[in-house]
Amino acid sequence: MCGIAGFIDLSKQTSNEVLVGMRDSLSHRGPDAAGEYFFNSDAFSLGLAHRRLSIIDTSSLSNQPVHFEHLSMVFNGEIYNYKDLKEKLTSAGYSFKTNSDTEVVLLAFHAWNVKALTYFKGMFSLIIFDRLAQKLYLIRDRFGVKPLYYFLDNDLLLFGSELKPLHVHPRYKKELNTKSIWYFFQYGNIPSPHSIFNQTFKVEPGTIVTIDCNTLHLEKNTFWSPELAFQKVPLSISFEEAKRHTQALLFDSINLRMVSDVPVGLFLSGGYDSATTAACLTQTHKDLKTFTVGVPEAGLNEGPKAKQIAEFLGTSHTEITCDLHEALQVIPLLPTIYDEPFADSSAIPTYLVAKHAASSVKVALSADGGDELFAGYNRHLYYSRIPNAVRHLPSWVGASIANSIGAVGLSGLKAQRVQKFARLLSDFSVESYMHAMTTSMSNDQLNKRINQRNIPDKLPFYNAGSPLAMMLLNDSINYLPNDILHKVDRATMAVGLEGREPFLDHELFEFLAQVPDHYKCDGKETKILLKHIAHDMLPPALMQGPKRGFAIPISAWMREYLKSELLDFIEPRFLKEQGIFNVHELPREVWSFLNGNDTNSLFIWYYFSFQSWYKQWM
Repeated sequence: MCGIAGFIDLSKQTSNEVLVGMRDSLSHRGPDAAGEYFFNSDAFSLGLAHRRLSIIDTSSLSNQPVHFEHLSMVFNGEIYNYKDLKEKLTSAGYSFKTNSDTEVVLLAFHAWNVKALTYFKGMFSLIIFDRLAQKLYLIRDRFGVKPLYYFLDNDLLLFGSELKPLHVHPRYKKELNTKSIWYFFQYGNIPSPHSIFNQTFKVEPGTIVTIDCNTLHLEKNTFWSPELAFQKVPLSISFEEAKRHTQALLFDSINLRMVSDVPVGLFLSGGYDSATTAACLTQTHKDLKTFTVGVPEAGLNEGPKAKQIAEFLGTSHTEITCDLHEALQVIPLLPTIYDEPFADSSAIPTYLVAKHAASSVKVALSADGGDELFAGYNRHLYYSRIPNAVRHLPSWVGASIANSIGAVGLSGLKAQRVQKFARLLSDFSVESYMHAMTTSMSNDQLNKRINQRNIPDKLPFYNAGSPLAMMLLNDSINYLPNDILHKVDRATMAVGLEGREPFLDHELFEFLAQVPDHYKCDGKETKILLKHIAHDMLPPALMQGPKRGFAIPISAWMREYLKSELLDFIEPRFLKEQGIFNVHELPREVWSFLNGNDTNSLFIWYYFSFQSWYKQWM
C-alpha cells in the first residue's frame, strides 16, 4: 500500500525537485520509504515517484520504483494471489530478487502485458512506463478500491493517488469544474471520471489509460466491468447450492486478504457484513484483532453489539470510545484528508476507528461492498413494495405533495424522503427511482442556490435483467467507488493504515450477479443469502436489530459547535467574491436552518463541507 505520483512533460521543464515534492505530499500514504525515477528523452521528460507503506516483504529490496528490462513501475495496492502467479512466472523462466507482490506485478506485465490484469486478485493502481514502446499505462483495479487521478494539459500530464501531488506542480491549473459542483450537491461526492477541477480526471475502475509519451495522446480501455457479470444468464440453482458456493467463495476471499508480513485486524460493527467476516476468520486465525469505535455523547455507539459478537467469537477486541471533542476535531481535518469536496459524515467515525486501529495493526479489513453484493440497502427493498396504482399517478400529484411538506409540519429526514418520493410520482422507472434515491436534491432546488447554470447530465444508467439487478449494478458502479471506497481509502491512508475489502472479490461478485434475485432480497427482507451464511456461525438472536450506519448528529453539531464557521461562509463579501452561490438565497437558508428548520439540513452540511474544502484549497 502506497502513494504514487509522477508526470510526463513535453517541454522538459519539470525538475527532480518538483517530483520529490509531489512524492512527499503523499507521505501519509507511505511513511516507511520513498523513491523516485527520472527519465529524459529528446521528446519528453518523465518522472515516477513512490511513498511506501511496507506490508509484504518489508525489506528495502522491495522499495519502489521497480524496474525490469524496458519496464519501470510504481504500484499502490496488494495482489493477494501473488504467490500463485510467482510460481507460474518461475515455471516460465523468470527469476525473482524479492518476496514482494510488487515484483510479481511487474514481471507478470512483462510476460503477459495487459492480460496480466485478468489474473490479479487484489486492489491496485498501477503506473507502468514502457521505454521501448514509449508508452505510459495508468491502471485502476476492478472495483476502484485504490484511487488514481490525472491532469492533462497541452504538453503536460500529471498523475497521483490523490490531488495533493498535482497541486505541487507549478503548472497545475486549479480551475473549478462547475458541473462537478452540481454533482457534489446531488451526491455528496464527485463521481468518476470527474474531479472538482477542469482537465483533471479519475481513472475509472477496471480501466487502462494508455498514453503516448511523445504526444500525450490518450486511449481508454476497460478490462473488467460489473456490467459483464450482470449480462450473464441467471443461474438455475437451488438456495442451498447458492449458499454453499457463496460461502466457499466468501471464505476464500476473506482468508486470502489476510496475506501480510505485518499485523492485520478487522473493523467490527454490529452488522452482518463485518460479523460474517469475523466469524469466517476465527475459523482459521487465532487471536484475531477487532476494532469498534463509538461516540456515546453523539448517540453513535456500536460498541455493545460489536462486543457481544467479539465475545462470542473470541476475538481480541478493542472498543474505542471517543468523546465528543475528539469527534469534532476530525471535521477540520476532512478537507485535507479528502482533498476534493466530500460530504459523507460517516467519514468521521471511519477516520476515528482507523486512527486508533493504526496503533495496533498496519492492515485492517473492512466489510464494505456487502450491500452491493447481497442487496442490503433499503432502496433495494422499497422498490418492490410500491403499488402499481401509485406508480401511475399524474405528475401534478407529486408536485402538490412536495409543495405541502412545510404545511403539514414535516422536517429533517422525513421531509427529505417525502420530497424524493414526490419527485418519483410521475415516473417510477428503475432509472428514475435510483436517481431520486441516490441524489440529495433536484436541479430546481440547486438552481435557486448555485449561480452557474452548467447543469450536468444524469450519471449513466446501466441496464440489467431485473429491477433489483439494475439497482445492484448501478450501486456497484456509482455509489460504491465514489462514496464508500473513497471514504475508506482516504480515512485509512491518512493514518498510514492499509484497508482491505474482502467482499470485493471479482469471482464472488460475478457469481452473485447470476444468483436469483429472491435469494438476496424478496420484498420482505434484505441480504437473505448472507444472513443464512452468518447464522451457521453466529446465533440469529445475536444478530437481531435494525440495520445501523454511522449516523452522525451533524445538524445539531452545526447549530452548536460549527455555527461560527457556517456564518463566516455566508458573509456577503465572501459569497460575492466567490461567485458560485446565490448571495441572497444562501444566507436566508442558513439562518432558517439555524432557527430550527431541518428541511434543508442535508444541503447545509453539503454547503459547509464544500466551503471548508474551498477555504483549504482555493
